Order: sequence, then structure tokens, then C-alpha cells
Amino acid sequence: MATGGRDDPLKPDQNENNGDSLPPDTEEHVVQETEEVFCSYVFFRYNQAMQEGEDELPSDPEIMALQPNKNSQMCRVGQQLAVIGDDINRRYDLSFREMLSQLALTPENAYNYFCKIAKSLFDTGINWGRVIALLSFGYRMALHVFEQGMTGFLSRIARFIGDFLLRNHIAQWIAQQGGWAAALDLDNVYVKYMLVLLAVLLLGQFVVRRFFGS
Repeated sequence: MATGGRDDPLKPDQNENNGDSLPPDTEEHVVQETEEVFCSYVFFRYNQAMQEGEDELPSDPEIMALQPNKNSQMCRVGQQLAVIGDDINRRYDLSFREMLSQLALTPENAYNYFCKIAKSLFDTGINWGRVIALLSFGYRMALHVFEQGMTGFLSRIARFIGDFLLRNHIAQWIAQQGGWAAALDLDNVYVKYMLVLLAVLLLGQFVVRRFFGS
């Protein structure tokens, strides 16, 4: 799996980043922090959707019960990614729903399906745009399985993401960027991010048809 950091369209150019680069983290630490980042992302994204009056938003008690520590750096990372992810959902929510509607999800096969979709996001490399797309897909999957009557699934999806990041060397890549904290510097590259995301989603739809189409 390619990890082209220099060509990462979501990694700020040197002339765009006036601060010192973050020191490398460890992949184990990245995985440990992933659940907090994801749950914070979900909390802020869900509350944004509620405030905006998003149509057909289910009242998910597991998400509503989340209480992220707003003084935590990882909570701020999740919030930052939710701000970016908000535009993903507004522009591409229908694509996420269509992907999920093609899957006959059960508690037994959910991880396998999750991994196949997630791998399609990273087929041609790793960058922050694809990492954010993964969190956004996890958020939409959490809502989808709740609507299908599978409760208590949010924490399982958080573990799916952490395990996937570790097994596919994405945690290692995040660690090399400086850990999850590096995501706090992504606001200056928004336009480039959107261009990457569009290509990612088109690829994802192709893979859904390839693996799950009848």
C-alpha cells in the first residue's frame, strides 16, 4: 500500500505551515487514541446534523449519550475532523447511504464488510483526506446499523477502525505525521481535500459493485 507523504494533497506544504513539525508518534499510541477521536467526531458531527435539521436523522441514544472531554486534545481533533467531515456528509451523504443499502449487514459480517469498503478508500495510497473519509463512513455506518435495529454498535465500529488502521499500516502513517494531533493543522488545505475525496468516493462505489453487486 502506497504511503506517499510528499505528494499527500492534505499534508500542508512547508510554506503553509509556519509552526514546527510534530515529532513522530507511535502506531500503538495512535490506535489507543483512535476510539476517542472517532467518538468525538461522531458526537460533534451528529450534533451539527441535529442543529441543521438534517432530514431522517435517527435519534440514536448511544450517540446522544457520548460525553467527550472537551479539554482533551483528541476531543479537539475529533471536532476539527467533524467540521471537515460535515461537508463530506452534506455533499456525498447519498453516496454513503447507497453503498450501505447494498450490504446485508449483520453483527457477524459487519467487520468483513467494513474492511472491504475501507480498503477501497486506501487502494492507491494514504492521505488525510482518505482518513477523514474513513471516519465519515464509520459515522454513517453507525447510523445505518442503528436504523436496522442493531443497537450498541458504535463502540464496535470504533474498534473496527482502530484495528483496520493498525493492520493496514495507516496507524503507522498517522504516527509518522505526528499522530492524530497533526490533524489540527488541516484547515488550510480544504479545497485540495475535496478534490481527493471525490475520487475516493467514486472508487468506493466501484468496489461496492465489485464485491457486493448481484
